[in-house]
Amino acid sequence: MRYITTSLILLFSFNTMRVAAQDKEEVQHFRLSKLPAKQMGDIERKMISGRQGTIGYFTFKKGALVPLHHHSNEQYSLIMKGSVKVSIQGKNYIVKAGEGILIPPDVPHEFVSLEDGTIDIDFFAPQRQDWIDGTDNYFKK
Repeated sequence: MRYITTSLILLFSFNTMRVAAQDKEEVQHFRLSKLPAKQMGDIERKMISGRQGTIGYFTFKKGALVPLHHHSNEQYSLIMKGSVKVSIQGKNYIVKAGEGILIPPDVPHEFVSLEDGTIDIDFFAPQRQDWIDGTDNYFKK
């Protein structure tokens, strides 16, 4: 009985420490204007990542192209201003301000901006490790 009690106390203590360590993860408060920008032709991208996901903030000039690519991340794209044409598996979607599109993992897709000043906010899960590492090279093709 003493062994069981000691084991339960140790297990409870370990789980409490683990939860406490998770609670101490740093909060990130950020301003879009202060995030570093990456210029990719007619597209500007700002980004921030947490442990489980990445947010991308894009500003497009009219005609800007995100070339056909795919990634292992689920992608939620929300158009805040302007509009884009998204091509996925032979089908075109026109996504306008106030609308969004959810792209499953590993599905090839491309975006073309239909208006100057289009703003697109994307959320990716899990985080975009290729952006973090700087190994995203689909703009160089």
